[in-house]
Amino acid sequence: MNSQEVADFLGAEHHGDLVELVGVGPLEEAGPGELAFAEDKVSGEAGVVICKAPVAGRTCLVVEDPKLAFIHVLNATVAMDPPASGVHPTAQVEGELGDDVFVGAYAVIGAGTTVHDRAVIHAHVVVGRECTIGAGTVLHPHVTLYDHSWIGQDCIVHGGAVLGSDGFSFHPTADGVVKVPQVGRVVVHDGVEIGANTTVDRAFLRETVLGQGTKLDNLVQIGHNSKIGRSNLFAAQVGLSGSVTTGDGVVLAGKVGVGDHAQLEDGVIAGAGAGLLGRVKTGTWWGFPASEIRLAKRMAMAARQLPALLKTVRALERRLAALEEGNPEADG
Repeated sequence: MNSQEVADFLGAEHHGDLVELVGVGPLEEAGPGELAFAEDKVSGEAGVVICKAPVAGRTCLVVEDPKLAFIHVLNATVAMDPPASGVHPTAQVEGELGDDVFVGAYAVIGAGTTVHDRAVIHAHVVVGRECTIGAGTVLHPHVTLYDHSWIGQDCIVHGGAVLGSDGFSFHPTADGVVKVPQVGRVVVHDGVEIGANTTVDRAFLRETVLGQGTKLDNLVQIGHNSKIGRSNLFAAQVGLSGSVTTGDGVVLAGKVGVGDHAQLEDGVIAGAGAGLLGRVKTGTWWGFPASEIRLAKRMAMAARQLPALLKTVRALERRLAALEEGNPEADG
């Protein structure tokens, strides 16, 4: 493609010379025949730059959101095509398959399961009984779905993820702990992406739910009976205890921990390592237990001053002791 053809595809304004393109690259590394994007300052030697405003002497494609435009180009020209439909001879399929479904080597699909059109089940995936997999959903190698799991359309589940494993629930008795049966299921709505080696536990009685458009990073734990809202973003090593509920647009940075039965309102943002307990109102939170971000930063800065403050207090204690020794009436 040349730069004008890309501009036409994006509906962008073309500025500068026509450039024949051979590939794409990051802004600071792309060469004269490559396309890059710049969200701020245009730099480097890329032959064509998608940006917000034209730059003299450069070939630019001007759009409102350069990164989004670049994503559209990648999806149209570079993104990997799904494998051709068909069932590998080593796969074991007892369920029902829709049109144009791909099932890879040694995959297992249990009885009563329905896999809808254009779904992709890669090698060594195990899907239990009475599951549903929506149209266009992709399960990467070694994904495991326990019985009765339900996944909507156009979801992506990365390698090693487990959906529907038992929640961590035990009842203490005088004779030891008794396992609480987990007889619910997992429900994943449309457009969800689940990272590698992430786990979503089945509910105790009803459903553990991931809302539409939510994205989970690698190594995330979703506890049983949790209800996650729409378009949540959870970074790696986030851990949710049981029966957590979140609103829409919640963002949890790496290693955030959420306690049992916590309720996160719409738009909650938690910084890395935060600990969220109880009802958390809309806003930005940090620390353990989490505080509003401005207070949390003040507390962190104050903590750094504790050694000097302790030194001052000890000096004052010594002065006070000396004054009391020299004045027997000092305390009365």
